[in-house]
Amino acid sequence: MKRLIINEPGLFIGVKKEMIVVKRKNEKILEISPLNISQIVILTRGATISSALMRLLTKYKVDLIIYSSSGFPIAKLSSTRISGSIKLRKEQYKAQDLPIGAYLTKRFAWAKVVNQKSLLREASRNRSNIELSKKLLEMSKSISNIATMIDNIEGNNANSIRSEVMRLEAEAAKIYWQGFKLLLPEGIDFPGRRKKFENPEDPVNIMLNFCYGLLASEVLLAIEASGLDPFAGFLHIDSPRRPALVMDIMEEFRQPIVDRVVLRLISSIKDSKSIIEERRLKRDFRFQIVKAFSERLSETLTFHGRSLPLSSHIFLQPKRLANFILGRENNYIPFTLR
Repeated sequence: MKRLIINEPGLFIGVKKEMIVVKRKNEKILEISPLNISQIVILTRGATISSALMRLLTKYKVDLIIYSSSGFPIAKLSSTRISGSIKLRKEQYKAQDLPIGAYLTKRFAWAKVVNQKSLLREASRNRSNIELSKKLLEMSKSISNIATMIDNIEGNNANSIRSEVMRLEAEAAKIYWQGFKLLLPEGIDFPGRRKKFENPEDPVNIMLNFCYGLLASEVLLAIEASGLDPFAGFLHIDSPRRPALVMDIMEEFRQPIVDRVVLRLISSIKDSKSIIEERRLKRDFRFQIVKAFSERLSETLTFHGRSLPLSSHIFLQPKRLANFILGRENNYIPFTLR
């Protein structure tokens, strides 16, 4: 996926003869065809766009996403020329109260835990410190046992098993984040996992939260393309404030994408505190992190017998989920790296 990232205040993005034009103080700094990009990402509050640009983007089905300073997608421009998917959505809502709802609840949590296990196990093989390697391997085995326990939970619908699944998921997360801390370079402050609403002050949690916001927008776009309702989830309970199905499918991609990007970036930073100000990433570093995130999405991995960029796997998972809910597939295989 090719992105045009707007991260500088004062830029104007308009159109000239069917081309996207970016200007700084009336000076053209970029001209690009809408056929050559699939998304425009706006990270700054100071950019302006023209209505002609919005028309052009909808014509060529180029997404325009506006992010908050913490990395969460707050607005999206899309065409109104979309088709309805009434039957799929009715089956999705019905599935929440059926055994397949319990099955999907377990699948999403199981995938997250398996990917946590895989990341620690892989790290254990790459460490020259024998004691550290042994410790990471033990942690991965403990998490693997929890994955099996999640898989064995029985229930008739999503509600009947959600609390137990989440309890086990939290147990695995406690071990995982202890292991994740061991992978950070010496001197990096990481007090444990802190979510955005907890207002973390350390660079690692701020980076994680920013990248999870980027991932949420990728999953949201994929779900909307599939016809599923992004607000009707299985592992995560329905809420008008949070797209529960986005949170569900995100679980499959947190470790393979976000956690790996953060580990790569943090190891290349000399002074981790220099990248943040007032509990937010500095503008220059936001650009770097979006670039690293996009590069990770372009990396090819084999899953379900297909070697594709990670962005394509994200796009396909909601479609596979839709096929399962409609009875066109016998099972739903979540994205895992094992």
